Amino acid sequence: QRLVSIEVQDDYLVISSKLKGHTTHDRSMPGQISSAWDNFVEKAWDVFFESRHQKQKLSADQNQQSKQIDDINSQKQSKRQQRQHPRREINDNKNVDHTELANQRIQILDQYVRPALLPTGSEQDLKQNIYANEQNDGQYDHFVKWIRGEYLIAKYGLAVQQAVKRYPALRDDAAGLSSVGETKGIDGDEVEVPLDLILPKVETIIDAFGMEGWSRTKVPVSSWVDTDANAVNSHDNISIENIIHNKLNGQISYSGPLNAYFEMRRREDSYELWNYNYIFGLAKYLLDRIKEIDSTESVPVKTTILDAGAGDGRLIYFLRRAMHEIRTSNSSPASANINLRRKNGKSNRSTKAKTKAKSQTFTMPTLIATDDGSWKAPMYSSKHIEVEKLSAVEAVAKYAPASSEQRVEGESSRLIVLCSWMPPGHDWTADFRKPQSSIHAPGESGLGIVDEYILIGECDDGSCGHNFFTWGNPNAYESEDGSESSVPIAPYAEDGYTRFELEDLSQLQISRFDCKRSSESKTVSFRRGV
Repeated sequence: QRLVSIEVQDDYLVISSKLKGHTTHDRSMPGQISSAWDNFVEKAWDVFFESRHQKQKLSADQNQQSKQIDDINSQKQSKRQQRQHPRREINDNKNVDHTELANQRIQILDQYVRPALLPTGSEQDLKQNIYANEQNDGQYDHFVKWIRGEYLIAKYGLAVQQAVKRYPALRDDAAGLSSVGETKGIDGDEVEVPLDLILPKVETIIDAFGMEGWSRTKVPVSSWVDTDANAVNSHDNISIENIIHNKLNGQISYSGPLNAYFEMRRREDSYELWNYNYIFGLAKYLLDRIKEIDSTESVPVKTTILDAGAGDGRLIYFLRRAMHEIRTSNSSPASANINLRRKNGKSNRSTKAKTKAKSQTFTMPTLIATDDGSWKAPMYSSKHIEVEKLSAVEAVAKYAPASSEQRVEGESSRLIVLCSWMPPGHDWTADFRKPQSSIHAPGESGLGIVDEYILIGECDDGSCGHNFFTWGNPNAYESEDGSESSVPIAPYAEDGYTRFELEDLSQLQISRFDCKRSSESKTVSFRRGV
């Protein structure tokens, strides 16, 4: 698969360099396969082959050895110039027909993968699976993921490059924010880059990726209807898009440049595109919730907000800064003035009067990011982005509020957990809801450790957590003996938690698998004892 990706990229560069009118290849964007492969080959040569070559020639004549090394370096330099030559030509003319270039690259991809997808050239190919067993150690899913990404990059890659050039905030996100917090003021003091320059706004993302007609709400998978599903019945006219979308269930027919953008970032941990509106909206929600809970307490309570499975830690970093801006400004940013509603439609206006009197004693929460590193998210050297290496279970145990027996008189604490895109098939929420006493005395009952946990990602019928144990979807329940017994109560409800749909926040989300017919990621709150 990697070799096919390289060949498609190289063939595409050759063809595009011969066309009249070309686009600039932006090296700041990930996904420049040929450049990455070229660098790898050169480094591999320098590390392994060149030194090995020199060792074998130590006993040879010094002049002859120097001549050979010079020849090698000359050949390498020549190859570099040859590879760079098409790029120089591409930079000469910026009036480009993106559709023509995209079609050229799709045709190249088609030429490489069609023999594998339709090996016999007959109608029988349409009835067979690529693998004899689709659950062959995950190879089938990996293949579909790869070919889906290659197609999206081929079709929309040029549009993504142009969008990133037009909107620098998208470039910063794509580059992983490697420069965050490194800006110096006129006096030499460190100044963090303003959030509105780092984080794109929702309207910017929609304009950049042409998402004006895309759905902003989640549509259940069971309601999806593919009008072109019958197009795969004929071997003669089947397109590579139909093969991927219908035969492989790759879900690309309703995709666009946004989806290619995520693929070009080449990050397995990248699913949510954090934006200015959502970060400030979530920050304001958390501050308001803390005030609301504080209004029922007789003594001040310290709040810890823990991001479990935080990946690169940017969510906590952004929230910390947004909360600070909200608290220090005379009025909250316009993007944060959202009316959050519960699932039953009731607003939280009634709590504002209660919290106003205690706003003077409000204590800002402590925000902590944790991750076990299993998804190999990039770790930043910046002191502003810190991630503790802890699993979800370890993190909750470490930052759990003290039990009533251990609590110091006059001091109280609470824990709120965030979790974005929980790994598929895994349920961490059971550990969020464990009784406080169970940390030191397993098996004991009582209140859950976490006052509230907020899940971000696909819900109910998606690939975040477990659709029953995490979300309580009865259609995902399977009895231990395989019988069709009655579906039990949702685990979160059984443990004394209530689910709240934070719809206004969900409408501000932009995620990897959003498409024209559905916005896939949501924000859902589970509150203890409500």
